[in-house]
Amino acid sequence: MDYIKILVPSDGSEHSKHVIRHAIQFARHFRVSEVIVLYVLDTSDIEEFKRVDTTRLKEEGYPHPEIFETKNIEAALNKQAKKTLTHLKEEIESTPEISEGVKIKFSMREGEHSEEIVEKAEDLEADMIIMGSLRLGGRFAIRSVAAQVVRTSKIPIMIVGLNSKFSDFKKILVPVDMSDRAELPVKVAACIARRVESDIKILHVVNESAVRYFSSITWFDDDAKDELIAEYIAAAEKHLEEISDLTAGLPVKKIVKTGAPVDMILKEAEKDCQLIVMYTRGKGHIGRALIGSVTGGVINQAKVPVLLVKEKVWVEY
Repeated sequence: MDYIKILVPSDGSEHSKHVIRHAIQFARHFRVSEVIVLYVLDTSDIEEFKRVDTTRLKEEGYPHPEIFETKNIEAALNKQAKKTLTHLKEEIESTPEISEGVKIKFSMREGEHSEEIVEKAEDLEADMIIMGSLRLGGRFAIRSVAAQVVRTSKIPIMIVGLNSKFSDFKKILVPVDMSDRAELPVKVAACIARRVESDIKILHVVNESAVRYFSSITWFDDDAKDELIAEYIAAAEKHLEEISDLTAGLPVKKIVKTGAPVDMILKEAEKDCQLIVMYTRGKGHIGRALIGSVTGGVINQAKVPVLLVKEKVWVEY
């Protein structure tokens, strides 16, 4: 694919500026690309101030109670939002080595963060969202904002966590399960790898402790458990061999490990990978960090960006 649109939600923080720069860096690998930086003015802030009784403040002699009136709050928040967006624009455009070769647009919307991000992506027919931890009210809100975006958006979403370091993608790690859905992240990783000239590592982790626990319920002895794990490993190796055909012409390494999935994925990524590509259904409980225990665990701890792939992707077949 030669043309790709990337939506980058930003709150003006240093981390979000870091995300914007590297979204542009990523986009540059595609011949004609467009990066849209979006700032969402959260209207819930206005709703909070609407609860303030300005008449009572006047009666109690509060100085300048008019600042709490809805129209004034809206004006102040809009002014701050435009100031933040203007600053972002000036900072990016004044750095040619960052912006050169990529069309960059800046946009602002009002409403609930995750809803506006997803709606903007749909309006733009964006191919991808790249986002970090958005700062809301002085707190990092990866659980509330990013989780909702992942749940409701159909396009790939790259999460750049607070611990992740962005660099050129020399090696891409693709953790997969044994389902047919494993093909999707492999296809996306292959598309990126061909553009950025990187290697691919396809990883399947056999959750040994889970296998041993559930086989205990059926009264398997230790030898039977070992045999069952060996069968899982053999099946996984065959599965990786089959889906690796999707990476034809690319350097690819197929890896099967046993252990705790999150730990093994992070360990493999930390060796030499700069990007993790995973499939997600976009479901799960917020209390499990983001969307599912494995995906959430990887995102929260990964030191590289994590690209979450769903059903709607741009790939070259």
